[in-house]
Formats: sequence, structure tokens, C-alpha cells
Amino acid sequence: MRVQLSWESGGETVSLDRCLRLSLLRDRYQPFSVLRAEFAAEADCPLPLGLTLTVGGQTVFCGLAREAALRRENGQTILSVHARSYSEALTRNQLQPGIHADVTLDSLMTAYALPHMTYEAVTGTVGYIYVREHTALWDAVIAYAYKRARAFPYLRVPNLLCVSPQTGTDAVILPENRLLRTADITDTGGMVSRVEMAELDGTPSRFVMDNPEAVRRNIVRVKQIPFDRQFASSPGDALAFRIALSNRRLLAREVTYAGYCGEDIGDLLRCGGLAARAGRILITADGSGITTAVRFYEDSFCGQPQESGIS
Repeated sequence: MRVQLSWESGGETVSLDRCLRLSLLRDRYQPFSVLRAEFAAEADCPLPLGLTLTVGGQTVFCGLAREAALRRENGQTILSVHARSYSEALTRNQLQPGIHADVTLDSLMTAYALPHMTYEAVTGTVGYIYVREHTALWDAVIAYAYKRARAFPYLRVPNLLCVSPQTGTDAVILPENRLLRTADITDTGGMVSRVEMAELDGTPSRFVMDNPEAVRRNIVRVKQIPFDRQFASSPGDALAFRIALSNRRLLAREVTYAGYCGEDIGDLLRCGGLAARAGRILITADGSGITTAVRFYEDSFCGQPQESGIS
């Protein structure tokens, strides 16, 4: 399966296809993809800025090089890059502080011209979004998605912002005969057991909510917060929102297989008796070939994977 890295330089397209090693990580809770790669190159290879990576002819990454280096060792020229997808712009741009009324995804995403980014065409207006000082656009999109439908936004290739779950029923079939391993994973690193929020006048612990998932695990991590103006008319939602955030990636099933089948975040995947939507995709490559590890999350924003027997 061919792996190709390409970019424009001086009006021409530069393409490299001798991949030495590669790691591409996409996660439905991370607003950008992260690419680290090394390719054999010519001695006069220009350093890249905007990059496109394809695997088997399918685009899997479009973004900017944060760092690129051309080094020579043992008679070989090697280009190494560390890049993030263009959607990182969501974290690099800040909205004007204050109350933004009658918010749509379109009104958020047209606040700035973000090159190479697209977003889902959705209806639905949120009464307001409260923006604190130094709030990133990504945080405003999170607030919009949660207020609109108790959802969490995510990115699909190449840089498509989505706030609605994927609902397609055509599944990507992962090859059982190339299955390398499976794993069950739990992550409680960010979990809180209780949120206590002050009243608008500063009275502490006026609103309280426990996290049953933490209680079940005997985890005690109490979070104290001031009154959240984002949910001024429904204080309980401020507590539920933080508990949901803390439960992200709580449980996961992971399957690792040889090759890459073209899956994207949110796609329905089947492997044996397992049927679930991809939450995290890690593609790695080296001299021995390509390997893909896919995680299926079970948490406050992702449903439980359906299975009838996968070893």
C-alpha cells in the first residue's frame, strides 16, 4: 500500500513515497490530527509548509508543518516532519469576549476565514454562547454542540468539523485475517467525582452533582467552580457538562490490524462480531508495512459498542 507525502513548492508539486516511518493520530476529542513522519528524499528537496498525506491513494491528512528538517546521514537524505492538520486553527483563534446571541455553527465558523477548513451544514440555533476572555473558537464550538444536542464536536478528513453523529449504516469491514491484537482500555485520568458550583452571588457549593461513574470506582475528586454564565438559565447543565467532559474516553475497545481500510472518525466499523463507530485512529508505518489501531469509545458522548463475540 503506497504512502505518499506531497506539497507545493515554487509552483510545482513535490512528492515523496519512500516512507521510513510514520505516525498519524486522529481522535474524536482532539481538534487536530498529529503527523510525525520520515521520508527518504533528494539532497535538494525543499522544506515543506502545507502538507498532504495519502495512504493507498486516499487522503488522510492535510495540514501545516510545525517543524521540518532535512538531514543527511549514512549517505541518505531524510526529510522529517512534525505537522498538525489545518483544523488546529480552531484552537489558535479567539472570539470576542461577551455574550454572542442566536448562535449557529455557521456564525461561529465565519467569524474568521480559516483556510482549508469546512464544516457540517446543520440547522439549529443556540440562544447564546458566553465567551470568556481568551476563549478559543474550539471551546465555543464545544459549547454550541453541547447546548444544541448534548454532543461533542469532532473532525473528519481532511478538515471537516462535525457536531452531529454519523448515522450511515454502510460499514467499513476490518479484515479478521489481518487482526493483530485487541485490547480493552479504561482511562479515568480526567474523571471528577463531584462538581460543586457557587451561586451567582458567590455563595459556595450552591449547586452540586455527583458522577456515578466515579462513585462506582471509589474515585474522590471534587471540583469547585464559580457560577457558570454559559448555563445561567440551567445551572444543572453546567454540572452535567463538566461530568460528561471528565468521562471522555472512559472505556474503549481497541482493534489493531495490518494495513489500512480507509476508515474515518465516526465511521461504522465491523470486525468479526464487533460493530462500533471509530473514536480514535492511529496509523503507523515503517519498513515492515502499515498498521492501524482503532479505538471505539464508550462514554458520555459515545454509545456502547455492539458485539457478539470478538476475541
